[in-house]
Amino acid sequence: MCVSCRRRSGIARNTPLRSIVCAPCWFAGGGDISPSELTDTTEADAAAADELLAGVATLLPRTALDWFRALLASAWYQQVRRDAAERLRGLLTELARRADWDDHTSWPTWDRLQHASGWRRSSTARWLAELQHHGWLLRVEGGTTPQFRPLALQHLSGNRAAVYQLRVPASEAAEQAIPTKPDPRDQSAEPDAAQATTDTTWTPTHTPKDLSKTSTEVPTRARASVHSSQVSPPFRGGYGPDGPGQEEKQGGHFDRRVPVTGAEMLAAATELRTDPALRRLTPRWIRSITRTWWQAGWTNNDLRYALAHRPRHDGPAEPAYRCPAHQLRSPDGWLRHRLSWWRDTHGPLVSPTVDARQRRSAALTRGHAAAQRLPYGATDLSPTDLPATTTERTTAESQLVRRWAREFHARRNAPRPDAEVATPQSRTSHLTQISKTLDEARGARPTAQSEPVAEQPAPTTAAPAQPHEPTTGSAHERALARARADRANGPRRTPRPFRARRFR
Repeated sequence: MCVSCRRRSGIARNTPLRSIVCAPCWFAGGGDISPSELTDTTEADAAAADELLAGVATLLPRTALDWFRALLASAWYQQVRRDAAERLRGLLTELARRADWDDHTSWPTWDRLQHASGWRRSSTARWLAELQHHGWLLRVEGGTTPQFRPLALQHLSGNRAAVYQLRVPASEAAEQAIPTKPDPRDQSAEPDAAQATTDTTWTPTHTPKDLSKTSTEVPTRARASVHSSQVSPPFRGGYGPDGPGQEEKQGGHFDRRVPVTGAEMLAAATELRTDPALRRLTPRWIRSITRTWWQAGWTNNDLRYALAHRPRHDGPAEPAYRCPAHQLRSPDGWLRHRLSWWRDTHGPLVSPTVDARQRRSAALTRGHAAAQRLPYGATDLSPTDLPATTTERTTAESQLVRRWAREFHARRNAPRPDAEVATPQSRTSHLTQISKTLDEARGARPTAQSEPVAEQPAPTTAAPAQPHEPTTGSAHERALARARADRANGPRRTPRPFRARRFR
């Protein structure tokens, strides 16, 4: 198995690890192969693809709308739970809207599929696998990144989304009489170009996704035609040089230009219809709503920013919640409501591009903190913008408390010096010092014999003899002796007679 594409068998090539690489991948990487080896590999790939399609027994639907209606009417879809069926319907709608008109290949990214269905990545992958298992989808190319890309696609840059082809099971096509078209792989069933153009009587479904596959000229009454920047690829009937979906990554013509004339505004409105929320509106409808902002100097990038943000009077604009596009009941009312945030009594506010330029100049002169306090559309700070609000004071207090707690925790858990660590020797020295201090305090306390006695007149009656107070013994014994002497010499207190309390 080829280590590059992992689809074809190969042989050991002249690499340091003697890797197994097939002929197309080795040739795409700059290696030399024989023409017969490349022909044999191409015929084997075609036979394997025919065998795969024959085993699945699927057909190519006539239009993406036929595929969508047939899938909703199938017995498999009717058995899906109601909550999952609603999300699956959004997934199918996104695949059908992104489908090509010719071969019905669709390559929406994971973000688009998850946004349309409301599922996470794992659930989206599981339902895509279910659709492939039942024959409603065929994966033509898997999604790759520059780091894990096959050798044959190493010349491409950026991430490549997976490419799916809309298919219809043969049994469902026969049961529901689904209109199908001949498989382009069958050369015998491919009619002549002129005959196919003559026999085609149906109108293909409208796809707002790939503007490069449709006419980019905006019909106007003026003689000069205004074109969008999403021009047709140089390879007619195929994808661009970077593969499917890569030509859409370039910006629009009016993303950074301000439309002036009516024709330019109509072309700018056509570019705005790439937003999922504005697809149900015509370019003239969008132009009638956004004309005032274009006349005020706004660009399409400013309008897209305004639909996703809301201005503030105490700082830059903040992000605003956007409900999914399929949940909007009135897209024109939603557009007017979002743009009303960016209007005052004098008309539209300054564009987000001008506001960003003013904030950058304020950051250079006064600092980033002052730029964050600058109201939307203002050029300089006023005294009313400088006082801190209650929210800012609370935030600052919480930051100070957290910083103090962090510093206290660091000081408490910091390693102590060796001199402050307790050891048996330090315990002995401290105990000796404490005992010495206590002994000195006891020795400095005055005793009863050393106190001077004042001369008193001789009593008329003989006083009882004072007992001799011992000077030896412990402090406890001396205290007991003094207490007994005071009790013997002092007058005895008579107990206070008990008196009953009277309640009034």
